[in-house]
Amino acid sequence: MSNTDPLWTGDLGTLTLDSRRALVQLLKGPLMRKSKHPDLWSAVITDTEALRSRLADVFLDLIIDEEAGIAFTRMVTVDNDLKVPAVLRVDRLKPVDTLILLHLRSELGLSTPGERVIIDAEELRDQVRSYQRSDDLDDAAYTKRFNAAITRIRNTYNLLDDTETAGRYEVSPVLRHIFDADTVTALRDEYARYAAKDKTSSAKDEL
Repeated sequence: MSNTDPLWTGDLGTLTLDSRRALVQLLKGPLMRKSKHPDLWSAVITDTEALRSRLADVFLDLIIDEEAGIAFTRMVTVDNDLKVPAVLRVDRLKPVDTLILLHLRSELGLSTPGERVIIDAEELRDQVRSYQRSDDLDDAAYTKRFNAAITRIRNTYNLLDDTETAGRYEVSPVLRHIFDADTVTALRDEYARYAAKDKTSSAKDEL
């Protein structure tokens, strides 16, 4: 959608004001929600191709899930030897972060698209705890790492939303796009093998 009237002297942009604001929000990330940005969401839906073009200029894809009401950007996937510069910040996940995200993605997989998925932090903590090394039995230290991970996932990655009940969170449907089913299975199997190997080694040490 073109904007024929410049917004300021010397303005060479062609997007409408709302589309420009939507573009900025998408670039800021990590995601846009229809519920939180209704005006910007409308611009994304009505001006999708123009926004895709602007984002492609900086090596980004626009991902839209209308059913879930979310939109976000990710690095383009190239099928040749083209060297693409890193545009988005890449964070290296800690092991506990990865385990939490795997469990959250698994919960999404058990739900139908559009269904709200609510998790309990204490139950999640116990589930993730089963994958910890046998020589890491300090509950206080583990709880501290787990709580810090939940804070990161809520505030930095925006993948958990508070609910009306303390200690219970709604899982962001964007995880369906970040972790596909094959990735979840592969990572979960790897952690299971790691935990089983560790327990076997501990049993041998006790003999």
